[in-house]
Amino acid sequence: MQRYFRSARAAISSEGHDIAHKPFTPWKGDQLRAALLLFCAPPILALSAYLVPDIRLYAAAAAALSLLLGWRIRSRVQARQHGQEIEATFSSRAIPELEKAGFTVESGHLTRYGDIDLIVRRAGWCATIEIKSFRFWRGRLRDQARQRKARVQARRQKEALGADLAVIWLPKGWPTWLTRVMNWLLPERNPIVVMGTARWLAKEIARHSPPSR
Repeated sequence: MQRYFRSARAAISSEGHDIAHKPFTPWKGDQLRAALLLFCAPPILALSAYLVPDIRLYAAAAAALSLLLGWRIRSRVQARQHGQEIEATFSSRAIPELEKAGFTVESGHLTRYGDIDLIVRRAGWCATIEIKSFRFWRGRLRDQARQRKARVQARRQKEALGADLAVIWLPKGWPTWLTRVMNWLLPERNPIVVMGTARWLAKEIARHSPPSR
Protein backbone atom coordinates (compact mmCIF):
# COMPACT_ATOMS: atom_id res chain seq x y z
CA MET A 1 0.00 0.00 0.00
CA GLN A 2 2.78 2.42 0.89
CA ARG A 3 4.46 1.55 -2.38
CA TYR A 4 1.21 2.40 -4.20
CA PHE A 5 0.95 5.85 -2.55
CA ARG A 6 4.60 6.61 -3.28
CA SER A 7 4.01 5.72 -6.95
CA ALA A 8 0.89 7.89 -7.06
CA ARG A 9 2.72 10.85 -5.51
CA ALA A 10 5.56 10.43 -7.98
CA ALA A 11 3.11 10.37 -10.90
CA ILE A 12 1.35 13.52 -9.66
CA SER A 13 4.68 15.26 -9.09
CA SER A 14 5.86 14.29 -12.56
CA GLU A 15 2.61 15.53 -14.11
CA GLY A 16 2.85 18.85 -12.25
CA HIS A 17 6.47 19.22 -13.37
CA ASP A 18 5.44 18.67 -17.01
CA ILE A 19 2.62 21.21 -16.74
CA ALA A 20 4.90 23.79 -15.14
CA HIS A 21 7.39 23.47 -17.98
CA LYS A 22 4.84 23.18 -20.78
CA PRO A 23 5.66 25.77 -23.46
CA PHE A 24 3.36 28.79 -23.63
CA THR A 25 1.79 28.52 -27.09
CA PRO A 26 -1.27 30.81 -27.28
CA TRP A 27 -1.10 30.72 -31.10
CA LYS A 28 -2.00 27.00 -31.36
CA GLY A 29 -5.69 27.72 -31.88
CA ASP A 30 -4.98 30.21 -34.67
CA GLN A 31 -2.61 27.71 -36.28
CA LEU A 32 -5.40 25.13 -36.45
CA ARG A 33 -7.90 27.67 -37.82
CA ALA A 34 -5.44 28.75 -40.51
CA ALA A 35 -4.89 25.12 -41.56
CA LEU A 36 -8.64 24.52 -41.81
CA LEU A 37 -9.19 27.68 -43.85
CA LEU A 38 -6.24 27.07 -46.18
CA PHE A 39 -6.30 23.32 -46.70
CA CYS A 40 -9.75 21.98 -45.77
CA ALA A 41 -12.36 24.57 -46.68
CA PRO A 42 -11.32 25.21 -50.35
CA PRO A 43 -11.44 21.51 -51.42
CA ILE A 44 -14.82 21.07 -49.70
CA LEU A 45 -16.16 24.17 -51.46
CA ALA A 46 -14.76 23.00 -54.80
CA LEU A 47 -16.46 19.61 -54.37
CA SER A 48 -19.72 21.34 -53.44
CA ALA A 49 -19.52 23.49 -56.58
CA TYR A 50 -18.92 20.38 -58.71
CA LEU A 51 -21.90 18.53 -57.21
CA VAL A 52 -24.22 21.55 -57.23
CA PRO A 53 -23.38 23.74 -60.25
CA ASP A 54 -25.89 26.41 -59.22
CA ILE A 55 -23.69 27.49 -56.29
CA ARG A 56 -20.42 27.73 -58.21
CA LEU A 57 -20.12 31.50 -57.93
CA TYR A 58 -20.90 31.45 -54.20
CA ALA A 59 -18.47 28.58 -53.64
CA ALA A 60 -15.71 30.37 -55.54
CA ALA A 61 -16.24 33.55 -53.52
CA ALA A 62 -16.27 31.58 -50.27
CA ALA A 63 -13.09 29.73 -51.26
CA ALA A 64 -11.31 32.99 -52.08
CA LEU A 65 -12.40 34.48 -48.74
CA SER A 66 -11.28 31.34 -46.92
CA LEU A 67 -7.81 31.51 -48.52
CA LEU A 68 -7.45 35.22 -47.75
CA LEU A 69 -8.52 34.85 -44.12
CA GLY A 70 -6.39 31.73 -43.66
CA TRP A 71 -3.33 33.49 -45.06
CA ARG A 72 -3.82 36.44 -42.73
CA ILE A 73 -4.21 34.21 -39.66
CA ARG A 74 -1.17 32.16 -40.70
CA SER A 75 0.90 35.34 -41.06
CA ARG A 76 -0.12 36.36 -37.55
CA VAL A 77 0.85 32.93 -36.19
CA GLN A 78 4.26 33.12 -37.89
CA ALA A 79 4.84 36.58 -36.39
CA ARG A 80 4.03 35.28 -32.89
CA GLN A 81 6.27 32.25 -33.36
CA HIS A 82 9.09 34.54 -34.46
CA GLY A 83 8.51 36.65 -31.37
CA GLN A 84 8.79 33.58 -29.14
CA GLU A 85 12.05 32.58 -30.84
CA ILE A 86 13.43 36.07 -30.14
CA GLU A 87 12.31 35.82 -26.51
CA ALA A 88 14.00 32.43 -26.02
CA THR A 89 17.24 33.52 -27.69
CA PHE A 90 17.67 36.82 -25.89
CA SER A 91 16.40 35.62 -22.49
CA SER A 92 19.35 33.23 -22.40
CA ARG A 93 21.69 36.14 -23.17
CA ALA A 94 20.15 38.50 -20.64
CA ILE A 95 20.11 36.18 -17.62
CA PRO A 96 23.90 35.97 -17.09
CA GLU A 97 24.31 39.74 -17.59
CA LEU A 98 21.56 40.49 -15.06
CA GLU A 99 23.00 38.02 -12.58
CA LYS A 100 26.43 39.64 -12.94
CA ALA A 101 24.75 42.96 -12.09
CA GLY A 102 23.54 41.47 -8.79
CA PHE A 103 19.96 40.54 -9.71
CA THR A 104 18.14 37.26 -9.22
CA VAL A 105 16.28 36.32 -12.39
CA GLU A 106 13.15 34.26 -13.05
CA SER A 107 11.90 33.42 -16.55
CA GLY A 108 8.58 32.26 -17.96
CA HIS A 109 6.25 33.40 -15.15
CA LEU A 110 2.61 32.99 -16.22
CA THR A 111 -0.06 35.50 -15.12
CA ARG A 112 -3.63 36.13 -16.20
CA TYR A 113 -2.22 38.70 -18.64
CA GLY A 114 0.14 36.22 -20.28
CA ASP A 115 3.71 35.06 -19.89
CA ILE A 116 6.23 37.46 -18.31
CA ASP A 117 9.52 36.90 -20.12
CA LEU A 118 11.86 37.86 -17.27
CA ILE A 119 11.47 38.99 -13.66
CA VAL A 120 14.47 40.53 -11.90
CA ARG A 121 14.77 41.17 -8.18
CA ARG A 122 17.28 42.82 -5.88
CA ALA A 123 17.04 44.08 -2.29
CA GLY A 124 13.23 43.81 -2.16
CA TRP A 125 12.89 45.60 -5.50
CA CYS A 126 11.37 43.96 -8.58
CA ALA A 127 11.05 44.62 -12.34
CA THR A 128 9.26 42.81 -15.16
CA ILE A 129 10.87 42.57 -18.60
CA GLU A 130 8.86 42.04 -21.78
CA ILE A 131 11.01 41.13 -24.79
CA LYS A 132 9.79 42.27 -28.20
CA SER A 133 11.17 41.59 -31.67
CA PHE A 134 10.43 45.14 -32.89
CA ARG A 135 13.20 46.84 -34.83
CA PHE A 136 11.64 50.30 -34.52
CA TRP A 137 10.11 52.18 -31.60
CA ARG A 138 8.57 55.62 -31.96
CA GLY A 139 10.33 55.76 -35.31
CA ARG A 140 7.38 55.01 -37.62
CA LEU A 141 3.82 56.27 -37.31
CA ARG A 142 2.39 52.98 -38.60
CA ASP A 143 3.74 51.13 -35.52
CA GLN A 144 1.71 53.14 -33.01
CA ALA A 145 -0.98 50.48 -32.48
CA ARG A 146 1.41 47.65 -31.64
CA GLN A 147 3.48 49.96 -29.43
CA ARG A 148 0.36 50.95 -27.51
CA LYS A 149 -0.54 47.27 -27.08
CA ALA A 150 2.98 46.47 -25.82
CA ARG A 151 2.82 49.30 -23.25
CA VAL A 152 -0.54 48.10 -21.94
CA GLN A 153 0.76 44.53 -21.69
CA ALA A 154 3.89 45.62 -19.78
CA ARG A 155 1.89 47.76 -17.34
CA ARG A 156 -0.60 44.97 -16.65
CA GLN A 157 2.17 42.48 -15.97
CA LYS A 158 3.82 44.93 -13.60
CA GLU A 159 0.53 45.41 -11.74
CA ALA A 160 -0.19 41.66 -11.64
CA LEU A 161 3.16 41.02 -9.98
CA GLY A 162 3.23 44.19 -7.86
CA ALA A 163 6.58 45.10 -9.42
CA ASP A 164 8.35 48.44 -9.09
CA LEU A 165 9.32 48.80 -12.73
CA ALA A 166 8.06 47.62 -16.12
CA VAL A 167 10.57 47.24 -18.95
CA ILE A 168 10.14 46.63 -22.66
CA TRP A 169 13.39 45.34 -24.13
CA LEU A 170 14.01 45.51 -27.88
CA PRO A 171 17.26 43.55 -28.39
CA LYS A 172 17.07 43.97 -32.17
CA GLY A 173 15.85 47.55 -32.04
CA TRP A 174 17.75 50.56 -33.30
CA PRO A 175 16.72 54.17 -32.56
CA THR A 176 16.02 56.45 -35.52
CA TRP A 177 16.33 60.23 -35.39
CA LEU A 178 12.59 60.42 -34.67
CA THR A 179 12.99 57.96 -31.80
CA ARG A 180 15.74 60.10 -30.27
CA VAL A 181 13.69 63.28 -30.60
CA MET A 182 10.57 61.69 -29.08
CA ASN A 183 12.58 60.18 -26.21
CA TRP A 184 14.12 63.58 -25.48
CA LEU A 185 10.79 65.44 -25.59
CA LEU A 186 8.64 62.77 -23.92
CA PRO A 187 10.76 60.13 -22.17
CA GLU A 188 8.94 56.88 -21.40
CA ARG A 189 8.81 55.94 -17.73
CA ASN A 190 5.99 53.40 -17.42
CA PRO A 191 7.21 51.22 -18.97
CA ILE A 192 10.76 52.20 -19.79
CA VAL A 193 12.00 51.04 -23.19
CA VAL A 194 15.51 49.66 -23.64
CA MET A 195 17.02 49.10 -27.09
CA GLY A 196 20.27 47.20 -27.54
CA THR A 197 22.35 44.43 -26.04
CA ALA A 198 21.81 42.36 -22.91
CA ARG A 199 24.66 44.22 -21.24
CA TRP A 200 22.98 47.55 -21.91
CA LEU A 201 19.71 46.15 -20.54
CA ALA A 202 21.43 45.16 -17.29
CA LYS A 203 23.00 48.63 -16.99
CA GLU A 204 19.68 50.41 -17.54
CA ILE A 205 17.82 48.27 -15.01
CA ALA A 206 20.63 48.72 -12.47
CA ARG A 207 20.32 52.49 -12.97
CA HIS A 208 16.63 52.36 -11.98
CA SER A 209 17.02 49.92 -9.08
CA PRO A 210 18.30 50.38 -5.51
CA PRO A 211 22.01 49.62 -5.04
CA SER A 212 22.97 46.05 -4.22
CA ARG A 213 23.95 45.36 -0.61
